[in-house]
Amino acid sequence: MKIVLVRPPFYALFGVTAPKMKTYPLNLLCLATYLNRTERHVAAIVDGENISVPGLEPPEGAARDNPELVMNRGVDGMVEVLENPDHDLWRRIERSILAQEPDLVGITANSGNMDTVKRLVERLKPHKLPVILGGSHPTVLPEQSIVYTGADMVVTGEGEQALVDVMDSLQEGRGLGRIPSLAWKDDAAVTVNPRGELLLDIDGLPIPDRTLIDRSDYFGDVLITGRGCPFNCAYCASRNIWGKRVRFRSVPSIISELRLLRDQARKPLRMPGRWVVKVVDDTFTVHRKRTIELLDEIIAEDLNCFEYTGGVRADTLDEELVQKMRQANFRRVTLGVESGSPRILKSIHKGESNEDVKRAVNLLRQAGIGSHAFFMIGLPDETPEDIELSKALILDAQPDYVEINMVTPYPGTEIFDKLMPGDPLKIDRWYRWFHQGMATHSDRLGYDLDRAYRDFLDFAGQYHSSKDRQSPEERSV
Repeated sequence: MKIVLVRPPFYALFGVTAPKMKTYPLNLLCLATYLNRTERHVAAIVDGENISVPGLEPPEGAARDNPELVMNRGVDGMVEVLENPDHDLWRRIERSILAQEPDLVGITANSGNMDTVKRLVERLKPHKLPVILGGSHPTVLPEQSIVYTGADMVVTGEGEQALVDVMDSLQEGRGLGRIPSLAWKDDAAVTVNPRGELLLDIDGLPIPDRTLIDRSDYFGDVLITGRGCPFNCAYCASRNIWGKRVRFRSVPSIISELRLLRDQARKPLRMPGRWVVKVVDDTFTVHRKRTIELLDEIIAEDLNCFEYTGGVRADTLDEELVQKMRQANFRRVTLGVESGSPRILKSIHKGESNEDVKRAVNLLRQAGIGSHAFFMIGLPDETPEDIELSKALILDAQPDYVEINMVTPYPGTEIFDKLMPGDPLKIDRWYRWFHQGMATHSDRLGYDLDRAYRDFLDFAGQYHSSKDRQSPEERSV
């Protein structure tokens, strides 16, 4: 049986199509490799983010390579594409899927692209192709996802074994009622089966087969070294997908994959940009001893031929760990700072302080590692004074780059329950659920979130301009 796994276009609707602004869909590569290993099924991948259409590119200008600005300024164009079911973009994706002659189509979905998924399902239904969804949004709202998009099935949580079970059942003509982690539509009713157990040993998963995509369409490589996050941030739904316990890959398993990437990279892959590996764990440095062991092996195996980047928590960093990261050739890391207001940090259960952030940025600066700090605007009970505290922290800590995101109350998070108390089945226009776009809850704040977001973006632009004017000596202070 053959399945086509699809990443629906979303960023492409805004014109974010340049290879240097994209990473490949590692989640789909993992699923496809697992399915192909069964030798009973075949999986192919269609990436809707790579299907560009003339006229969707952002306008020329200095901000063309800045995804934050491209997306914020391209909202009207995105909505126009979504509201046109016959737009050439949908036709091209439909043709790409049908060219693979699949028996089943699987689509990965988050909240922001639910309207995109709906469009794709509409185009596939006349071809009598069953559609199964997976990803963060269907995991948390399986019934709503089926009703809203018209899909036939949803896999909740970890997808590898559930998807194999579904394809085995369809191929053998068996029912779907006994498959763990599956929600499915039977006539007008939706049945949600109990969640299955998570894989205990993720070392047993195969190394993703990156030959399933054209890597020259993307910037660098992508690596995951563990699944899950032990923290309980009010804005994050990770625990609903991976659970609260982190399941780590072993260091030898990770090193084997990096060796393979090194061997592949020595061949003429025509990949754009530098030789970068992006670590996409929720928090790469959450287990200090294991992180140092991995960094030591990267150094010993000369796998610091790559430039690394990944997400870290400020309160997990210390001088020894940061120095090891630099020796392993980490050139830049991201820090989820979120707010400079101690009151807001406490309310979202962040568990970090402004002092943690300033100390971490300083340690990274001294080691020669760039810091990319994420801030949010629009958290519950936030005031304009809290936003000013975030700006003050930026000026005080002096990270190399700041990215401003609008709070999005994602289903499965504490802030969704607080800001969106109504029935999720009644929500439409899910395209508003992305963090560079449109406010969903200004009526629950004491200010206009759209206007405040634009103001914060302007502040960030001025901050970056002032840093660009600094001498190298000033930046290192």
